[in-house]
Amino acid sequence: MQSGARRGRARLSAALRASFWRTCRTCRCADELVSADAVRLAQVFDRPIYDCVYLALAHRIGATMLTAESRFANAVALTEHGEAVMTLADYAETR
Repeated sequence: MQSGARRGRARLSAALRASFWRTCRTCRCADELVSADAVRLAQVFDRPIYDCVYLALAHRIGATMLTAESRFANAVALTEHGEAVMTLADYAETR
């Protein structure tokens, strides 16, 4: 018998995976490693899966993800993914 919390996490995980695959059909990015990273990041940071798809992909290919959401950038700044995110405001200052 699963606890309510465990069932809730399982439902959340299933919902995140389903949302990811809908996103991937749009952006044609169905790499299994990126998808696993994106689902994990969405759960860890409690962020929408579509933000985390771009973050996971940028991290995996060594690129920088630009975002207008400073809250998202701040949430990942001190993690291993921090180097893969830059706000548009920060980017504008470098130009």
